[in-house]
Amino acid sequence: MRYLDTIKSILKSIRKSLWGGNEELQPSDILSQLISELEKRKKLGIEENAFVPNVYAVYLSPLDYDELSPLLSGIRDQLRNKLMDRIKKKGYRLLSTSITIDLREDSSLQMNQVVVESSFLKEKTVSEPDPTSKQTAIVTSISGSIPRNASQSKATLQGSIASGEKEIVAKPISNITKIIEDRKTKIIDNTKVALEIIHGDNRGSVISLKEGDYTFGRGKEAKVLIKDEDETVSRVHFKLSVRDGRVNIKDLNSANGTKVNEIDIEEAELHKGDTITAGKVLLKVA
Repeated sequence: MRYLDTIKSILKSIRKSLWGGNEELQPSDILSQLISELEKRKKLGIEENAFVPNVYAVYLSPLDYDELSPLLSGIRDQLRNKLMDRIKKKGYRLLSTSITIDLREDSSLQMNQVVVESSFLKEKTVSEPDPTSKQTAIVTSISGSIPRNASQSKATLQGSIASGEKEIVAKPISNITKIIEDRKTKIIDNTKVALEIIHGDNRGSVISLKEGDYTFGRGKEAKVLIKDEDETVSRVHFKLSVRDGRVNIKDLNSANGTKVNEIDIEEAELHKGDTITAGKVLLKVA
């Protein structure tokens, strides 16, 4: 074990030397970027107090993520508490009772670089039981965030179109700007949107999408056909909209509902790494 630890330490030193980093990334640096994102994305409501995002994704370089990984749980809690303190002090409003912060690794980032993305997400609420109706209350969300880059897909899934079978081919989405909040560096990436089926009859398949609206379901009327022998997926289950570098999802009154990151939603905004659950089928934004 000591030998492996020594090798690991040497490799870290080499990577630091190659990337030119001397000072390690501190949680306070991440907090600073979170606050900057919060203030930048706040939206004024009808009342005086502004709404701020309640879901945050923080992307770190592989080296920084590895360095902080033993402390991730504690750091996440501290960041959430500090951000909640600022929200309460400023009198800002949320679409939920608290905020969610997720720390992720991004191989495209260099040491000490931090990318923060945020979104407004409101959990789906259920109305009082009505013996004559199975409908639930509809909850909407405020959207407007830039999704993370989709990875290169190795396969595509056939989509069922009303006029006949058609292969859905990915096309890079233009004008997506990723801002890395470090030394005022800006990197512009042209990417496409891809969904990987993690669990389901077509596990391992990748659905590549260009800009437009796509309905997902097991019925022929759905634009993207999801195979589901158990019929836990509705014939037309949810709709995905890819517009101007944003990806939004909307449940279409499906029987079993739609979840994003295990949260029941009516409408939500998607980012790289997010999961979509439709019945027994699980997809991931690649």
